[in-house]
Amino acid sequence: MIRWFFDIPSKLIHWRLNLVRTLGAYVPWLRRDDGSMKIHAGTLVDLFATILSGRRHLSARDADAALDILRYTFPEVEHRWLSNRFERSMRASLTVEDVLASAASGRDETERMAIALEVLSLLINTGDPRMTGELFDQVTYGLELPGAANHLRQLLMTPDVEAQEPAYSVSFSSGIGGEVSLPESDQGISFRLIRCSRLVLVVNDGSKSIVVRGRHLATGGVMPLTNGQVVLLPSGPLSFEDFAFFLDCKRSGKQEVCYLVLDNGSLQISRMRSRASAVRVSMGLACEVEVLRPEVEFVVDGHRLYPGESVRMEYYSSFTLDGEGPFSMGEMQNALSDIGRRFRLDPGTRKLRVTNMPEKARKGDMLLTPGLAAGVVLEVSFSSATNSGWLEVMEASMPLWINGRIVKGRMSLKDGDVVHLNSYHALRCRFSAGVLDEEYHAIRTLSVEGVTKEFRRSGRVLDNIDLSVKRGEMVCILGPSGSGKSTLLAMMAGHLPPTRGCIRYNNQLLYSAPELVRPYIAFIPREDILDAAMSVSEHIAQATIIRRPRLTRSGRARRVNAILKFLGLTHIASRRVGEMNARTISDGERTRLNLGLDLAGIADVFLLDEPISGLSTSDAKLVMQTLQNMSRDKMVIATMHRPSTAILNQFNKVLVLDHGGQMAYWGDVPGMMRYFRKAAVDMSIDVSEESRTAGGADYVFEVLEAPLSWHDRRRRQHPRLWQERFEGYRFRNVMGHHHEGGAPRTLYEGTLEFPPAPRRSVMQLWRLFRIWAVRTFLGRVRSRMGLYTMLLEGPVLALLISLTLRASSSPEYTFATALHIPSYLFLATIVAMFFGLTGAASEVLKDRALLKRESNSKVFVTGYVLAKALVLTGLSAVQSALFLWVGNAILEIHEMFLVYLGTMTLTAFIGVSLSLLVSVFAKTERAALNMVPLLLIPQILMAGAIVHFDEMNQFIPWSAHRTDEHGRLKPGRVPLVAEFCPLRYSFEMMVVDQASKNVWEKERETIQEKVDELKAKPQLSNREFEEFKLLKLALLHISAIGAEDPEQAKDAVRTVRRAAIDGSEKSYKRTISELEQKGKGKPSVKSFYVNDRIVMLDESAEIQRVSRDTLDRPEIFLARRQPLPWGNSGKAPDDPGYSADEGTVPTPWKDSVFLFLMGAAPLFVTGRVIKRRLEKAG
Repeated sequence: MIRWFFDIPSKLIHWRLNLVRTLGAYVPWLRRDDGSMKIHAGTLVDLFATILSGRRHLSARDADAALDILRYTFPEVEHRWLSNRFERSMRASLTVEDVLASAASGRDETERMAIALEVLSLLINTGDPRMTGELFDQVTYGLELPGAANHLRQLLMTPDVEAQEPAYSVSFSSGIGGEVSLPESDQGISFRLIRCSRLVLVVNDGSKSIVVRGRHLATGGVMPLTNGQVVLLPSGPLSFEDFAFFLDCKRSGKQEVCYLVLDNGSLQISRMRSRASAVRVSMGLACEVEVLRPEVEFVVDGHRLYPGESVRMEYYSSFTLDGEGPFSMGEMQNALSDIGRRFRLDPGTRKLRVTNMPEKARKGDMLLTPGLAAGVVLEVSFSSATNSGWLEVMEASMPLWINGRIVKGRMSLKDGDVVHLNSYHALRCRFSAGVLDEEYHAIRTLSVEGVTKEFRRSGRVLDNIDLSVKRGEMVCILGPSGSGKSTLLAMMAGHLPPTRGCIRYNNQLLYSAPELVRPYIAFIPREDILDAAMSVSEHIAQATIIRRPRLTRSGRARRVNAILKFLGLTHIASRRVGEMNARTISDGERTRLNLGLDLAGIADVFLLDEPISGLSTSDAKLVMQTLQNMSRDKMVIATMHRPSTAILNQFNKVLVLDHGGQMAYWGDVPGMMRYFRKAAVDMSIDVSEESRTAGGADYVFEVLEAPLSWHDRRRRQHPRLWQERFEGYRFRNVMGHHHEGGAPRTLYEGTLEFPPAPRRSVMQLWRLFRIWAVRTFLGRVRSRMGLYTMLLEGPVLALLISLTLRASSSPEYTFATALHIPSYLFLATIVAMFFGLTGAASEVLKDRALLKRESNSKVFVTGYVLAKALVLTGLSAVQSALFLWVGNAILEIHEMFLVYLGTMTLTAFIGVSLSLLVSVFAKTERAALNMVPLLLIPQILMAGAIVHFDEMNQFIPWSAHRTDEHGRLKPGRVPLVAEFCPLRYSFEMMVVDQASKNVWEKERETIQEKVDELKAKPQLSNREFEEFKLLKLALLHISAIGAEDPEQAKDAVRTVRRAAIDGSEKSYKRTISELEQKGKGKPSVKSFYVNDRIVMLDESAEIQRVSRDTLDRPEIFLARRQPLPWGNSGKAPDDPGYSADEGTVPTPWKDSVFLFLMGAAPLFVTGRVIKRRLEKAG
């Protein structure tokens, strides 16, 4: 709620607004700009600011709250622009009447009603009830809507009120009364969607809050919703596209009809009825289902449906078909839309109105995506007999064209025609399929202007390249090895800026705003990025999530199936890719799958580096067919070495590069042959009969590389001369108006701004994180040999170590007298570090090509690094658990499994982090693995286990405050260099945990704490005195009682503790007598849990910690508690009130914090380096 203050100067408001603008200039996602929204937003900002300033003076806090409301009302508009406009409106001396008159001018009733609703939602969000009363009456009167205020107030502030024309609404509820029913998991949730013109409002009528656009919307709250945003319910998210479907059904009353067929257990959905159709489903605000054939077994809620019956189903309802399922109605509704939006034409309807203006749409109209093109209203007439029709333009502010011809009034249509609303937004007529497809494209032209690239060592690799490509063209780049083909592709992909010249997409300089253009470019290099452990469909699915994280699960499944069908890989969808030499799938199938990864995105330009290299003739033909299919309304640019004539003829244009990146030819393929045949004649070059017959690339390269003579193989013509010859040829053509670069401008040309990439939601980031985690996990567990090695590595090492260390000072081995428990604990930490270091040493190195390829899709680097770290740490934890399971059993270590596992997991986490950092900088996998000993062996030496700290080389400079007057390290102190050794903290944690967290010691400490509590009292009552005596006896008995096995020992010590604290003297003696009788002649309970060597280390460290003679509080290695830097009270040991534990924390707690920070730091550096490299590549 906006609160009113009067004592803060108005200058403070402007200071706060300037601060918002300043911050907005440095936060990337605040720099979003949508020109189509600014005019509308400016009107609402002016009106809102005038209303607020006219009521009272605003404080800085009020202004900030008002700006927050505007930010969430207009998320598409740049926030800096909003604050600037709001400040200007606040300063302007405008009246509410003037602003309302300006807002109402030139707008029809629907638009004015939408403005009134939006203003009312803003006023409701201020939380001031005075704002929605008489003030809103004034707003509606100024907008020329007399009498509308009461209805609009009721619409937004009273539950379950239905909107009246020109607005319309749809209600959603988990109870009775909602037009669209929600599942039981959404109990208590009820909301309405209200649409008026382009405005869509969400009104929460339920008793629970809902999440709209990432912000909680309380009961009675109102929030606008725009394209791409979601409402998050307990049952899952509902997108704006879902709501658009329901609103369209409510407005038009139409239903989407589909037919179901069960094929080999898979549910196939079709818009057209066939002989195999089993069920008819009509989808509107709810679903109506009708069975078409008697043998079909359709079961919903346990009831079978027969022909002639129809049943109403909700979208959350599920059903089974012929025993298969269950299937969800909601997933079916999502499956109805394919790539782009698709609409079904009713065969009985002869005319259909099509518009992209919601305010012009009527019942039964087809509504295109608003805002992509100027407003149009069309009428399409359709004949099912001839698959042809007519198009009539009812209203259009810009010319439309079909097949290059401008539409004037009325024009005939045939199946497959494309009606272009502008250069990137179109409507495709698929009369044979009974649908109209909405299509739009972002990139229509590519221009490379005078591009030159030079490297410091290799010199100039590209020299003055000029070319232009239009959408729908296939371009081949020919050239010998080292001619700069791959370099040119990398530059056009945005990965390598030119030294001179520029590259433009739609007249937009690529390197002036690469983050806007690169998402529309797919760069497919030669490196194989396929994961051998993943299937064909899993590759496409993961690529879809990376490129389109907004899609729902059903939407992704639909797109994956469409891409597999397009690539012709449906028959091997579930087959694993395998290694290159494994032949699980053919080379051609690998290449097509590699191409298909980018079909899941929004790319309009496909850049391929030698896509058919090394393929057989049949595989090459299939790949070229795929490229031809991709080039429809796209750009495909591929490098080739020496393609056959048949393959070369499939390209529209060809660029020939010579050594040094010299441009030898640019034009169509027939023109290339004419050009080089004439050059051969002019230069008297003798071409072999075989090349003259074959033509194509072989002929071109024989001419280019013609030698001086048969015995002198040096080239006859230098590459520079070939470039100069072509430049002269192109100049003559341009002057004669024959060169394609001089063609007149077409209707497809114009200005198109690239929209900024939307900010990713938390759910989208989670999906991206999950993809990297699943990819890493599958790569580890699906390799049979790798899985067996991972599972056996821990038990084998544990068997070797524990059998070697199973030695005791007594004739029979017992845990209490075991000699090498400290050594075992240290080796356990080494093994954990080893698991982490070897498990991730080449992870980032293997993914370099993948990360570079995905860089155009804006890689979620943080999610990538965290996913790698968590999955690999989890796998190392599994290995550590297997190690402890075997080792602890052999050495008879009881009840310490989870404690040890936590320390080993933390240690493995550091190993994973360090190895990920190494893999970022390593050039080869061998170099990365060679770094493992360099990271592990110094830690082993500096951990204080093999060589005690006070026995190390005394001439190594430590730090002055840690040495005595002879330069030797003081007892118990840790050398400065060892403070940066992770294994030192891990070993200390293991020893201290074994000493203080074993079963016997925990029970003894419980009794001792109670004794100390009673000792601290100045005077004890009779009951407390009796309890004190029992506790002292318990300290004696807990060490003397015998037991047969560890379980009996654990029960015994716990029984003694409970009897001493909770029982009477009589019951205590009876309990002790029973325990002594049961454990007579058996090992003491202490011997099962307490090791003598660990006790020696523990007692020595505690003596050094407690008995000190200086005011400083040093860290003592292996002590149970460690001082905090700020915890020194300044008291000496003999001062009153001194306590050795004051200002200290448990050692395991402090060590775990240090270990976590040591693991987090390399991860942070790894992420920064990867992000910097990807930005540099782009």
